[in-house]
Amino acid sequence: MRDREASTESEPDLVALARALIAAQPAAVWALLYGKHALAPAISTTCARLLGDALAQVWPALWRRGGSEPGASIEGGAVRRGRIWERHAPVGLTFSVATLRLLRWLVATPLTGPAAGLATLDAAPLTVGDQLMIYFALEATAGTTAQPAIAAQPLVRAAPLAWLGFIDRCSSGGAAPPPFAGLCHGAGAIVVEALSRDLARRWRAVELSKRAIAAPQGLIELGGAQDATLDAFMAACDQHRRRDLAGFVIDAAAPLLRQGIAPVPGRLDPTIPLGTRAAARRAAGALLRGVTRWAAWDDAHRGVRFIDDDYAAAQLLLARFEAIGPAGTARAASWLSELAQLAPTPSGSAATVEAS
Repeated sequence: MRDREASTESEPDLVALARALIAAQPAAVWALLYGKHALAPAISTTCARLLGDALAQVWPALWRRGGSEPGASIEGGAVRRGRIWERHAPVGLTFSVATLRLLRWLVATPLTGPAAGLATLDAAPLTVGDQLMIYFALEATAGTTAQPAIAAQPLVRAAPLAWLGFIDRCSSGGAAPPPFAGLCHGAGAIVVEALSRDLARRWRAVELSKRAIAAPQGLIELGGAQDATLDAFMAACDQHRRRDLAGFVIDAAAPLLRQGIAPVPGRLDPTIPLGTRAAARRAAGALLRGVTRWAAWDDAHRGVRFIDDDYAAAQLLLARFEAIGPAGTARAASWLSELAQLAPTPSGSAATVEAS
C-alpha cells in the first residue's frame, strides 16, 4: 500500500520533470529538483503513457533550439539543403529504461544539498533519445549546484552528447570520452545538426573561461578532455563521411580568431612547478588544434575535382571553412606556438584582447 501511495505522489513529478526538461524551462526543473521525493519501485501504466507523450515532443523541442533554420547536410557524398526535416527522411527517436532511471534519480535525489553521499546513477547502454534527455538535464541546471552533481554520474559520463555539449563538466577525473560513431549517422547525426549552434556557443564560452583559470591542473584536465573529444569526434565524422557535423568547431573558433581573443591563461599559479604550468598552457590550445584539423581537411577539399563524386560535398565544406580561412588558420598556428612557450604570465587582468 505504501508503494502505491509513493507511486501516486511521485508520478506527477516524473511527468512534470520530463515536460520541463524537454520544453527548456529551468525554473520549473529547479523547483522539481528541490528536495527529495519518495519513489515506488515501479510506475503505473498511466504514468508510462504520459511519459511517452512527453518524450514524443523531443523532436519539436530540438527544432525550437535551432533545428528549424535552413542549412545544408552531406548524405552519401551528396548535399541536401533546406530545413532539417526537409534534408532528412523521418527517423524515430527511441528511449530506453535509462531515461526513466535518469528521471527517477533526478526526482529522488536532493540535488540542492551537498554532493557528497548522493546515490550513484550507474552507467548503462544509451540510445540517442536517452542522451538527449541527459543533455537537457545538464542544460536546465546550468549555473546551479545540481549541474556538477549530474555531470559526475557514470550514466551521464557514458553519453557522448554530454561530452560534446558540456565538456567543461565532463573533464574532471581524466576519464576518456565514449565513442562518437553513434552521433555521426541516423538520428544521432540529426541531433548534432540541430544542436550545432548551441554546441558552438558552449565551446566558445569554455574558451573564454580559460583566460581566468589560475589552477594549471584544472586547465590540463579541461584541455585534455577537449583534445580527446575533438580527436574522437572528428575521426568519427571522417569515417562516416560527415565532416559537416564538426562545423560547430568553426563556429566556436571563428569569432575568437577574428577578434584576436586568444585562450592564453591570464595568470597561472606561480607556486606550481614550471613543467606543469607549461603543460597547462599547451592544453589551453585544444580548440585551436581542432581548427588545424579543419585546415588539413580544407587542403584536401581543394584537391577534389569537378568530376569526382564528392565534389559537391567538398565545395560545401570549403565554403564552411571560409569563416576562418587562411588568416584564421595562420592566427591559430601563431597562438599554438605562443602557448608552447612558457611566456611570463601577466600580473594584471586575465582578459587580454589582441587587436584584430
